[in-house]
Amino acid sequence: MVILPLFQQLWQELCKITFIPLLPLLFLFSFIYVLKCIRSTGKPNLPPFPPKLPIIGNLHLLGSLPHRSLQALSKKYGPVMFFYFGYAPTLVVSSADVAREMMKTHDILFSNRPKTTAANSLLYGCR
Repeated sequence: MVILPLFQQLWQELCKITFIPLLPLLFLFSFIYVLKCIRSTGKPNLPPFPPKLPIIGNLHLLGSLPHRSLQALSKKYGPVMFFYFGYAPTLVVSSADVAREMMKTHDILFSNRPKTTAANSLLYGCR
């Protein structure tokens, strides 16, 4: 039974030794986290959007008739809304005049699509 107190003493010494070098890392990571939180306080300039849920985004707001749900949401949030379909951010335009202006004057800004891994592998590098 002399071995048990020896192991307890060895364990306590080992915990003291391994914890002390980890303290500067803990302070460094907490400092970086605080800096990141301070810098990310500015909100991007986005159109109005309804509140979203963490995984499904705004999909809970779409009913069995999505076009009717989007029409009801456009009455509340305006003709241009920012919507999250799951994790995919989507710009929803529900006014013909705004859509015409976007397609004629800002066509280059809205003509691209995100490059995904699936599209990259299926379409041979999106070429």
